[in-house]
Parts: sequence; C-alpha cells; structure tokens
Amino acid sequence: MHDSLDRSILRVIVAYLALQLAVFAAFSLASGFFWRYSQAFGATSISFHLFLFLLLKLFKGDFAIADTGVALPRVNLANKITLFRVSSLPTLLFLVIASRDYAIRLPLLAFMALVFASDFLDGWVSRTRGQVTRVGKMMDSASDYLVLVVLTVVFFYFRFIQDWFFWLVVGRLSEQAVFMAIIFLVRGRVKPRTTFLGKAAIASIMVLYSGLLLELLFFPFGIAKAVSTLEILVAAVIVVSVADKVLAFVQDLSDREP
Repeated sequence: MHDSLDRSILRVIVAYLALQLAVFAAFSLASGFFWRYSQAFGATSISFHLFLFLLLKLFKGDFAIADTGVALPRVNLANKITLFRVSSLPTLLFLVIASRDYAIRLPLLAFMALVFASDFLDGWVSRTRGQVTRVGKMMDSASDYLVLVVLTVVFFYFRFIQDWFFWLVVGRLSEQAVFMAIIFLVRGRVKPRTTFLGKAAIASIMVLYSGLLLELLFFPFGIAKAVSTLEILVAAVIVVSVADKVLAFVQDLSDREP
C-alpha cells in the first residue's frame, strides 16, 4: 500500500515539475526573457518540488479519508488539484516579476485565474466525491499561506508595500509555520485549526493584495497610492490575529488526543 502511494506521489510531483517548466518556457521563450530568469527559476522550481515531495512523504500517513480513516493507495483527484495550485507558486512568482518588463500580463492573468480557481475546484471535488482527506485539509490551508508568501514577496519587490508591513506579514506567517512545526513534533501530526480572527487576517490581506495585483498586472487605477491607509487597517487585524493564534496554539497543545 505504502509503496503504491510513494510511487503515486513521485509521479504526480515529477509531472507537475515538468508542467511548470513547460509553462515557464512557453511564457519566457515567446516573450524573450528565458535566459534572464531560466537558471533562477529552474533552481527554485526543482528545489521547491523536491521539498514538496519530501513533505508529502513525511505526511503520507495522512493520505486517508477524513471521516473514515481509510488509507488511500494513491493520490486522489482532489489532492492532485490542490497540488497543482501549490506546484504553480514558484512559476507565478517569476512570471509576475517578469510582467513588469515584458508583455505577458494578459496570458499571465489567465494563468493566475486558473491557479486560483483550483482553490474552489478541489473543495468541490473532495465534497462531491467523498474525497476529503487529512492531507488535503493541510495542503489547502498551507496553500493559502503560500500564496500570501508569494504575493508578499512580489509586492515588496515592487515597493508596493512598506518595509514594516512586509515584516509584519512575514512575522505572522512565520508564527503559523513555527506553531505548526511544534505541534507536529509534539503530536506527530498537524490538525489545522481555523479561528475567526485568523480567517479575517488572511481575508484582509488578500483584499489588499487583490487590488495591488490588478494594478500591477493590468489596471492602472492608482490603487497603490492608497496603500498606506489600507496597510494600517489590515495591519491592525494582523496584530490582533497574532495574539489569537497564540491562544489557539496553547489550546492545541493542551487538548487531549482523541
């Protein structure tokens, strides 16, 4: 069973790595920036997919139906869709950066729409087909944070957000990662816990970033001029959510195992 799952994980990761390399090549060769970014992108994407493979191997015990605990012999469709979104993050990072100097904004917007639409599609597939898995829940939660990491780096690179806001977001996301790592070491697994303030922080950041992303890619609305005010409002939500996450972490550690 485990050997079959191992092979399935490897096949999916290799297939997605090949897909992302092909997507980058299609954009970069057509627009003339292949040699400018190819080495950095190749090293980043290969390293990221290797890390993703090792992480999935570590959590392969969670490839099981959430309600019944029945183990999966291979990666199911819902998890493949989620993995596509995660796999695409390095590609999005480099393409968004390249879009500042090269005319790829319209096809990039279509690619981004496809990637972000997978966030709804994997949930629909998992619910309608009874494919909700423990690892799927973890990956879905992690992908939201990874998307924020990519967008935060992009907007900091373009100086659309201020230094203090960048470090506040990085600190909030690092807090989440550290707490999850500690819980895994103590419990042997990670059970995603969502709170209202945690969701509010993620939603408020995404609202801010959505406006900036539209301006960066396509619409010169001048949204960035109002970013200082928006940053302050979003920052207040993030600060409150930091304390909320600490309380949730303490509760996670104190809860008895079922």
